[in-house]
Amino acid sequence: MRHGLITFFAALGGVLVALFSFQLYGKFATDRARAQADAEQQAKIEQGRQLVERTIADERAVAAIRNDVAAASMARVAITEYYMVNGRMPASNAEAGLPGPETYKGQALRSMTVVQDGSMVLEFDATSGVEGGRIEWHPDLTGIESMGMQWHCSTHDYAQIARALPNCEYLPPSGADIGTGK
Repeated sequence: MRHGLITFFAALGGVLVALFSFQLYGKFATDRARAQADAEQQAKIEQGRQLVERTIADERAVAAIRNDVAAASMARVAITEYYMVNGRMPASNAEAGLPGPETYKGQALRSMTVVQDGSMVLEFDATSGVEGGRIEWHPDLTGIESMGMQWHCSTHDYAQIARALPNCEYLPPSGADIGTGK
């Protein structure tokens, strides 16, 4: 009988230890699952924060480009006037009667350069979203007698340029850039 009692208490102790171990394992698994869910939630919050920061930076870049292009638009008038008076396009800022390229500064604008064919090249800093990004304005003389000089805008650097300048065309980088021979 004594062996029977010892066996019974040993079995009862084993069952209690097993139940206690099972309960601890369940708590550990629950805590681990909760920690993983918390980590995933924190990652989603961080992704959302980064998206908001990118969106704000993009909106600031769009506004800076819009404002700087509007401020530099008087240079197109000067180039057009030069053409009307001289019958040819100016080859530089000085020839067009404009200040030097680096005097054109804005929220993101670093410089505005008139190049050989009368085109304007606006170069921007990182505030625009692309360090050294360029937007080019090309004069179109076809139909100048009836419609005046038309300008075509293009860029190799700003894929989303239509957000800032709806009539500007994005041209994926490939050939030579105006004015630099790149």
